[in-house]
Amino acid sequence: MLRAFELAVLQLSDPRLRGVIWQSLGLSLLLQVVLIALAWWALQSFTTFHWSWLNEAVRWLGGAAVVTLAVLLFPASFGIVVSVFMERIADIVEAAHYPQLGPSRGIPIWTGIWTGVVFLLAVVGLNLVMLPLYILALFVAGLGAVLFYGINGWLTGRMYYEQVALRRLSPAEVKGWRQANSGALWMTGIAIAFLGTIPILNLIVPVLGTAAMVHVAQSLRPPR
Repeated sequence: MLRAFELAVLQLSDPRLRGVIWQSLGLSLLLQVVLIALAWWALQSFTTFHWSWLNEAVRWLGGAAVVTLAVLLFPASFGIVVSVFMERIADIVEAAHYPQLGPSRGIPIWTGIWTGVVFLLAVVGLNLVMLPLYILALFVAGLGAVLFYGINGWLTGRMYYEQVALRRLSPAEVKGWRQANSGALWMTGIAIAFLGTIPILNLIVPVLGTAAMVHVAQSLRPPR
């Protein structure tokens, strides 16, 4: 897995990849702003206590929570970014490192976007369900991080792998390979989710994560 990320980082200087990076940066920033704006609007709309000072206090405290939550859930938005640029990123990586594979059959962009939206909703929904556990985990050092990265890593690894693998395999084959390599994909997903919570760096994670997953996919063991 470490080798996969090393190869992905080294290829970030590829001129063919730089254009995709700038485009994904723009879309990632836009999604980050939209996430924060929507959450802030919801908070402002539904804060209706009788005392104005309490409204203000809740709004400002809630605002800090909104920004924190938006940052934590930012990896969920990667599904949409990846679905838009995944085909181009994977083609560039495969052409440079695995030319013997030949052209892929690809997947329709709207299918990819729909998969990304479903992933976004799944991550947001699951994290909201887990929110009480996250709060309780604050009283146990490190437990919150383990829960957050463990859950989001599993979802992220699955989504990234399926987006890459469906370009060459049938859904049934993808399922078989995914189940046979669940541990490797989970660890890769945790690494992507972790990088996705680091400010600034998280803006290129859709490109970096997709490139790394292409390498991981080529190193997986076949299902029995």
